[in-house]
Amino acid sequence: MSFTTAAAHSLPAAILVEVGDGERWAPVTGAAVAWADTSDRPAVVTFDAVRGCRPRLTLTSSRPGEVQGAVRISRLEA
Repeated sequence: MSFTTAAAHSLPAAILVEVGDGERWAPVTGAAVAWADTSDRPAVVTFDAVRGCRPRLTLTSSRPGEVQGAVRISRLEA
């Protein structure tokens, strides 16, 4: 996924990846993020193989409550 970094947007402090099986959500194992060094360039999230029907990403702001803490995903590919 690609993030916009600018005056009002920053990279998240953390990304939690979970997978749903239709009834519950479970965090994936082995998650790692290779952050991009430029705005709107892909950051790559990898994790161990998992079986499920839908992914969920929870992003934690690096600056909660501040204008600069907004997170903007400009592109998402799976």
